[in-house]
Amino acid sequence: MHGHATHGVAGVYWELDPVRQNMRPGEKLAVHADIPAAGLMAHPRLPHKAGVRYQINKRGLRMHTEKLAAAVMKLQYHDLPPEARDAARGAFLDGVGNILAGSREELGLILAGHAAEFRGAEIATVFGHGFKTTPTEAAFVNGAFCHALDFELMWIPPTHPAGTTLPAILALSEMLPISGTQAILALCAGFEVQGRFRLATLGAGELAAEGIHPPGLVGPMGTAASAARLLGLDQGQLRYAFGIAASRIGGLSANTGTMTKSTHSGHAARMGLEAALLARRGFTASASVFETQRGINEIFFHGKLDLDALHDGFAAPLRMVKPGLIVKRFPAQYTTHWVINAALDIHEELTDPAAQIDSVLVEAGANNPALHRLPQSGLDGKFSIPYTVAVALLDGHVRIDSFSDARWQGSDLRDMLGRITLQGLEGVNALDFENTEGRVTVRLRDGSEISRTVTRPRGVPDNPVSWNERLDKFRDCACRAVNPEGIDALITAITGLEELNDLSQLARLVDRHALPGADRA
Repeated sequence: MHGHATHGVAGVYWELDPVRQNMRPGEKLAVHADIPAAGLMAHPRLPHKAGVRYQINKRGLRMHTEKLAAAVMKLQYHDLPPEARDAARGAFLDGVGNILAGSREELGLILAGHAAEFRGAEIATVFGHGFKTTPTEAAFVNGAFCHALDFELMWIPPTHPAGTTLPAILALSEMLPISGTQAILALCAGFEVQGRFRLATLGAGELAAEGIHPPGLVGPMGTAASAARLLGLDQGQLRYAFGIAASRIGGLSANTGTMTKSTHSGHAARMGLEAALLARRGFTASASVFETQRGINEIFFHGKLDLDALHDGFAAPLRMVKPGLIVKRFPAQYTTHWVINAALDIHEELTDPAAQIDSVLVEAGANNPALHRLPQSGLDGKFSIPYTVAVALLDGHVRIDSFSDARWQGSDLRDMLGRITLQGLEGVNALDFENTEGRVTVRLRDGSEISRTVTRPRGVPDNPVSWNERLDKFRDCACRAVNPEGIDALITAITGLEELNDLSQLARLVDRHALPGADRA
């Protein structure tokens, strides 16, 4: 353990974890074997040193933060199976595409303008806007871009792992030399920490901690791990980075449907990266933040977090391989995708949906947060089942522009919303992506009915989209910020990521081939 000493008390061992700015890994403290546990902190025989505090754990209790840090540091590139390397390349492709598309959204223009006005050291690129700023600020802005469309990768249990880790990796690549293989390893490590943390939350009987948006919960920890690997931190420094990042956890689900939701991923990218950078300089924090008193488990999960899940079976296999990542086909909250698919299937059987449809019954899990949401803007429509179903039935597609304010204000859409009835399916958990379902039943004016039920929408690991479909998605996203030559160059670079000697080439390609239209400060 990083800087620890043990002693016996009536047959019980205690581990004292000293935390001090100038304490080095392996330094130990002399302690007395007869100090009772209850009075340990105040006992006169305890060696009190200036700047030292003690975190006390019974020996035999698993030191979960330490074990997680050890697992992160143990992971090596040669340990990654081909499936993991493929998944990482796919994550880069999907993530960079989302960053580029998000950079030209209204919220992207606002964030870029803000960053340009107050920019710091010109090191890392703000994608799509032609200027550089500090690595942490670039990670924040690009992370928010990545989540702007709600179109990036999804996972089981739910979170968006790419928008938190990828922007930090891209920012670091302009600060220090990073190869494609190093980037893949860092991404896999950061994804695994996020996936393990989400898996651990299942032990608490809830999928999110008191309404905290999952990227804001697990993202800072995963990003700290990714950055730690690239910065060359040791295990003890990573434990401090976890402690620093834990104090930056946040992101309220109350902001769903607003621009602020995108910043949950951006803040996670910035805060996780900053945590690792500070730990590299010797900045201290709790070295056992998951399990310690007033730490993550106690404060966010009332002591019910399945702490063993953080590290037991780490990367065996990687969770990006099993259960695998979900590729989103529509830029909308993932709980809408079941009924979107059903509505699109029905659209194929209609010639004039607006004239033919008399009424629509939409059924989804009763706990689906999007089920009864009536949008207040095009952006808010991403989180509304009635809106996404109406768009799918009328237009036969659900695309980025489906969520513009112009489409939201369409009279045909408003009319279709009035024909939709919503019903919750009791016993169907909308957040259990492996077992949930959605159903759309349309009654036509001629009295006939068409009904479709979807249980496994395309994009899930056992019903995947093809690589060519993923390339089409990338092109659709990237064309909003990069010219065709740049799109082809980016696809070539990302497809051959393992052969890339300098990851910062991606940022240079984006800047070289950026389309006009955004303010290039």
